[in-house]
Amino acid sequence: MNELPGIRSFLSQYFPVFMGAIFAAVFTLVFAVPLLFDSYFPALPLADNAKYSFLGGLALTWGVVQCNFMIARGRPQWVWPLATLLGLCILTVLPTIAFGPHSLSYGLSLLFPLLGLLLLNSKRHREMRQKLLEVRQLRDAMIAERKSR
Repeated sequence: MNELPGIRSFLSQYFPVFMGAIFAAVFTLVFAVPLLFDSYFPALPLADNAKYSFLGGLALTWGVVQCNFMIARGRPQWVWPLATLLGLCILTVLPTIAFGPHSLSYGLSLLFPLLGLLLLNSKRHREMRQKLLEVRQLRDAMIAERKSR
């Protein structure tokens, strides 16, 4: 990357896939966490189920936000915890079919993490991560140059 791209062209090209991956991860948590608590803890009272689902979803959402923030700051290796979270959601939702969940809820709990993994592995998301890494390297070089003066 010889020159910095215009922010408008950068956002028009990469923002939809970046936000799509974020929304897919958030919707994954919205559908998967309550399904997991309903299936694996059936004796849990409804109030406790809602409380633990909310707190668990909140903690996992913080992880999704942290990963995407670090990706946006030019640290592409932070895609791995995000992909791991989506993969774990798939692996924990698959066995819940034995508990007879609502078919739409079950289907969406599998669709969103698969969509998120597809978006994270897309060519456009990989290009965006590479360009953000180059921008971070340019920023670090400029900071180092200013410090040396």
